[in-house]
Amino acid sequence: MVEELSGGNPRCRRLRRLARDRGFRHDEAAYIVEGPTLVAEALVADRDVRQVVLPTSASGHDLVRLVQRAGVDAFLVPDRVFDGLASTRSSQPALAEVAFHDAEAAALASTAGPLVVLAELGDPGNAGTLVRSAEAFGATGVLMAGGVDPYNPKLVRAAAGSSFRVPIATVDDPVAAVRLLTDAGVSCWAAVPHGGIPPTEVPSDGPVALILGNEPHGLDAGVVEACTGLITVPTVGGVDSLNVAVAGSVALHALATGSG
Repeated sequence: MVEELSGGNPRCRRLRRLARDRGFRHDEAAYIVEGPTLVAEALVADRDVRQVVLPTSASGHDLVRLVQRAGVDAFLVPDRVFDGLASTRSSQPALAEVAFHDAEAAALASTAGPLVVLAELGDPGNAGTLVRSAEAFGATGVLMAGGVDPYNPKLVRAAAGSSFRVPIATVDDPVAAVRLLTDAGVSCWAAVPHGGIPPTEVPSDGPVALILGNEPHGLDAGVVEACTGLITVPTVGGVDSLNVAVAGSVALHALATGSG
């Protein structure tokens, strides 16, 4: 049974706030997933999907049957109301409320790696792309140390489902994140534009972590000092530096395939 809601229904007001208000998301320990594909992936990944809302025009979508088989509450709202719920102007015809699924930083530190530390990244699109790359290249987890909210809707979209499968932990301070890892025997390699060794030369005799810094400013000196060493993605021509999502993805691929 799919219930129909009006635009003033408390469920609709709740979804609007979850899509737009970081503080409310963290108070409620819940966030928004947008689009039929991602909602379906959240269900398949066995995340705690609390409710799904669709526009009336999507009432015959296959997702409705998947939601009902999963025993999740499903609701329909008029299309014009639905367009005001999502965080994007061109909304996709499905929204889900999903419970937070934080990993423990200490548990990630004990994995075989590689790990990724995002130190005060500000752009959720870059962060989501790096979560996706982390899964693609075999990273065992991501530590988000300050910066963007791991449950930001743009990050979730950019991760394209990987955020449901890759363990993500949060640590307030990047230096504390690096020290946690080094204390656990993980070698931490700071990505810098110049002066580091190529990622393929990182020793592979133990777990490693790739430390990536804020987009305009890079890594703070204290973070770099706490790391085991520096890595730089080699470039040719007149390119002086790479976008953090590109550099991080290239470095992760090199760590996955290199023979250091």
